[in-house]
Amino acid sequence: MGDTTIPGDVFGMINKDSSQETPSAGMVNRFHTKDDADSSVTSHHHTLGTRKNQASKGDHIHDGENGLLLMSGITVTGAKGGNAALADLITKLSNALGFTDGTT
Repeated sequence: MGDTTIPGDVFGMINKDSSQETPSAGMVNRFHTKDDADSSVTSHHHTLGTRKNQASKGDHIHDGENGLLLMSGITVTGAKGGNAALADLITKLSNALGFTDGTT
C-alpha cells in the first residue's frame, strides 16, 4: 500500500520530494526579508495590530488602543432637542452592530 505514517492509513501517504533539501535557518530568514506581511488582505503573513491588513489578537477590545473603536468614522446627525439625533443614533448603531431596529 506504500509508505504511510500509520500502517493501513489510506489517507496518510507520504509524498517525498527528493529534489531539494530542507533550507537552513539562515536561508529561511533571508526568504522572510521579502515576505508579504500586511501588504494586502490576501497576504500570506499578517502581524498583530489595528492597522488595515493586520490581524487582531484574540483578546482585543474595542478601546481605540488594542482594537479600533466600533463606530470610528460614523457621524450622528440631528437636533438634540427632538428625536432626530436619537433616531439617527439608533439607525447608525443598528447598521454598525447588526441589530434589528424595531423602533417607531
